[in-house]
Amino acid sequence: MKYTQQEKLQTMMLCEIFRALNIKNSFNPDLIDEALSTDQYWAIDWEYPSLHSDEDTPENVKLFVDTFDMYRILKYTYDRLDEQGKAEVAQSVSNFDAEYHLQFPGFDGNNETEYLIIGGLLKTMGRFSGDDNLTNNSHMPSVGIYAHMLEVFLPAKTKQWSHGIGIPKQELINTLNARVHPEYL
Repeated sequence: MKYTQQEKLQTMMLCEIFRALNIKNSFNPDLIDEALSTDQYWAIDWEYPSLHSDEDTPENVKLFVDTFDMYRILKYTYDRLDEQGKAEVAQSVSNFDAEYHLQFPGFDGNNETEYLIIGGLLKTMGRFSGDDNLTNNSHMPSVGIYAHMLEVFLPAKTKQWSHGIGIPKQELINTLNARVHPEYL
C-alpha cells in the first residue's frame, strides 16, 4: 500500500494527538509514525493484521528476519554441542571465536541503513523479544555475506532442524564457513 503525502501528514498528525493525549491500549503512534516516515508499510501490516494490505513482505525484510533467525539458530546449535563438537567447529572454521561468529553483527550503518530501520521497527514491535541486537551496526557492507550464508543455512533449517539440537554440526560449520564477502568467492 502506498500513502499520499496528504494521508501521511494526516496520519502523522493523528499520531501526535495520540501521544499528546497519552492514549494506551490502542494503536502505537511511534510505530505508525516511523513506518510512514520511512515507507516501511509492512510494519503496519505485521502489527495490525486487521489492516493487512495483502502486499507481500518486502525482500529486504525477509532477508533481515532470516539473517537474525539464522544467527539465533547457529548459537542455539553451538550451545548444545558437547566439548568435542565445539572443538571440531573451532578446528573447522578459520579463526573461530564463538562470541564473534555466533552473534548477529548487524548491518552497515552507512550503506545499509534501510536494514537498521527494519531492525528498529522490529524492536519497537517487540519481535525477537529479549534481543537488543536488532540494530547492531556491522560497520561493513553485510547483505552479500548474509545472502551467501543463507544459501547454505536455509536448506539445513528447512530439512534438518531438530528441536533441542538445532541443525546438524556439519551444517553449522558449512554456514559459518560461508561467511565470506561475495567479492572473495
